[in-house]
Amino acid sequence: MSVSTSAVASSGCRSLLTRRRLLAVLLGCCCAAQAGPAAARKWTDVSGKYSIDAELIAFDDDTVIFQRPDHQLGEIARDKLSEADRKYLESQEAAESSDKVTGAMQTWKMADGMNVEGRIVDFIQRDVTIQHRRGKLFVNDRRYENLPEIYQKIVNKIVAHFEGVEVNDRKELNRWVARQNGKPRTFNCQGVVLELANGDEYAVPFFLFSKEDLALLQPGYADWQTSQSDFEAHQDATMRLQALAAARMRDQQVDRQVAQMQLAMSAVAAGITSFWEVTLYPGRGTPGRSIWVVVPGRNSRDAVNAALSRNPGYTAGPVRKVSY
Repeated sequence: MSVSTSAVASSGCRSLLTRRRLLAVLLGCCCAAQAGPAAARKWTDVSGKYSIDAELIAFDDDTVIFQRPDHQLGEIARDKLSEADRKYLESQEAAESSDKVTGAMQTWKMADGMNVEGRIVDFIQRDVTIQHRRGKLFVNDRRYENLPEIYQKIVNKIVAHFEGVEVNDRKELNRWVARQNGKPRTFNCQGVVLELANGDEYAVPFFLFSKEDLALLQPGYADWQTSQSDFEAHQDATMRLQALAAARMRDQQVDRQVAQMQLAMSAVAAGITSFWEVTLYPGRGTPGRSIWVVVPGRNSRDAVNAALSRNPGYTAGPVRKVSY
């Protein structure tokens, strides 16, 4: 989301000021009507012992994300689903169902109260370096005055945000730059990429969003950032962001995380015929996101204990019986 002085090393990298146009205060858009949730379908795991009623939100070759009627989003490995469900995911119906959700326009509220319409499609991170040299102002080695007006505005906002100063125009920016005595200043910016209806993509810093929307968008950034060297994990983090953003636009009560499904169907002890779904949350100091653990157990207490033993550092939440 910000511009780096080094060359872009991968096709997934986006430059803040050279390849992405930022939104700031110029893109006020009206809220579009949002489609309501589609009908849920029954999904069954490969063992046939666990099923769930949920609406398909997004999927790729490895992962499926769906939404339950209780506003919870869940993620399961595609190969953990039944053969019938895997065949369904190959159908045109599944593709159209997912595209209808993730392809719909979304409306996001900025910190200044403005509404912006577009689809959240990725996270982004870049450095913005500002320096005065040879009597001219440079932003990532580009002349400030040669930047489009909207880029100039976002540079002003970056300085104002990180320095805690008032920067509304070029004159105020020049005063701040003069106080740096020619030394370059670099600001690390993090945010998301917003795709408009015409296909243009804009990098939007997190700090431009309202507190409510920031609370939804920012939590997944850590997973995305730490998975840079793992292509599949990186793509999964991006898909979770897209699914969460799309689901939130249709259901304001949707949970802020995509829970990971953890199935333990092979550990069935003699005499145990019931399966339980235990929701676990990471405890303080434990990295990760919520998990739906499906385990066998004679009762809910046994199920909770089994789920916790598999996931140290987590705390138990809701429990429900999923088979009899």
